Amino acid sequence: MDLMDFSVYNEHMANRLASFDELGQGQTRRYAWAEWADGTPWEIRRGEDYDVATENMRVNFHMKAKQLGCKVRTRKFTDPKGEGLIFQFLDVEKGKGMASPTGGDEAAEEALYEDCCYIYETARREVTFTRSDGTKQKYAAIRFKRKMDRAHSEGWLVAAASSTVEHRTDGFGRLEEAERDDLMLENFILDASKPYHHLFNPHTLQVASDRMAKYYRQHPRRYGQPDASSS
Repeated sequence: MDLMDFSVYNEHMANRLASFDELGQGQTRRYAWAEWADGTPWEIRRGEDYDVATENMRVNFHMKAKQLGCKVRTRKFTDPKGEGLIFQFLDVEKGKGMASPTGGDEAAEEALYEDCCYIYETARREVTFTRSDGTKQKYAAIRFKRKMDRAHSEGWLVAAASSTVEHRTDGFGRLEEAERDDLMLENFILDASKPYHHLFNPHTLQVASDRMAKYYRQHPRRYGQPDASSS
């Protein structure tokens, strides 16, 4: 290695952190939703308050507002210091029943995240699907895992899970082909014994219920039910 190579290599040495819990470079920020959703106007800046693309941050706000049962208005700005967002959550009082998570809700969200990880890891080990060329391939729901990882770290996991349920994904089709209803997110959030069941709004739960009812109607023999078409 010549001196030029060494100087380039040396620029990317590891950084020592003050503690194990310190936010390291490349880690995702956790946002101050409890403060930001207080109904007053706020201004945040990219690089100081958030790191993702500003348009992505705007999407985060709308998903969080949906989770909280209220609305949000946002406006992007650019100045000599950079760019950011001005935002304000609206109808906050209307959504107070779904507002900032309590300690119990935070534990429930952790349980939801653990189940999302279980879905991903179990499907990756046990589920195969047929490719367009007829070959079999293990199913790794990478986009699902990345979405849930990011939502978990940024504090909008319930909204992310809700959007996944409300818009039928290719992943549901993979699990349907494999006859693995036990790994369908819809069944997890419909389970009233789960600590996070109450975090989902009636619309999301109804979409999940309707989809699973349709699934069981279409595949009655898999679950020991009579085939309606043969009666």
